[in-house]
Amino acid sequence: MVSFSGRAVCTLADIRSAKESGAVTALQEILGNPDDVDDKVTVLRRGIDAIHSTSGRPLSAGLLSLDWPDESWGRLWHACSILREYRGDGHIAAYVAYGLDGLEANLVTELQVGWDPTTYAGSRGWSPEAMAAGTERLRARGLIDEADLSENGRSMRDRIERITDSLMQPVVDAIGDDLPGLLDTLNDWSQLIIDHGWFPPDPYKRASG
Repeated sequence: MVSFSGRAVCTLADIRSAKESGAVTALQEILGNPDDVDDKVTVLRRGIDAIHSTSGRPLSAGLLSLDWPDESWGRLWHACSILREYRGDGHIAAYVAYGLDGLEANLVTELQVGWDPTTYAGSRGWSPEAMAAGTERLRARGLIDEADLSENGRSMRDRIERITDSLMQPVVDAIGDDLPGLLDTLNDWSQLIIDHGWFPPDPYKRASG
């Protein structure tokens, strides 16, 4: 039976507030208060303004419905979260279009990246039995050959990535020439967080969420 007793301890507004204040506090602790945070938010919001529809994109739609935080770091965190989930929603749509469920998508991705089979999917709570069944479904479709992706499997995974990127193109176009500088700054800040030990150093783990 699912318990909803947590609702008696804190409201949804409490959870959102704690998430925002925690992100702001953590970013300030590591990165301080650089002068260009608001400038980066302005650039990110230009990309967000290029999002004209959230049909079939529940996570990004939910974030877009929220009020923008008052504090600079909070706005940056919110902007990055919107764009991350917008891309993630598009990625889900792409792999669903290729007939993959969530487990199968994880299994294909870990083989494409080069992780040992089921290590990533297993970290997401899938049981050994479910992962074995998912692997057999992929093998039956000719997407897995022995313990690796087949040529068809790699081709499919590459197409999924290209579709995902194409769905983000309006955002990229709206950010325009500011994109390289934006990424340089965000990557520098990200590295400081990683160096502090608060996020995995493995880029594939960061890419997979």
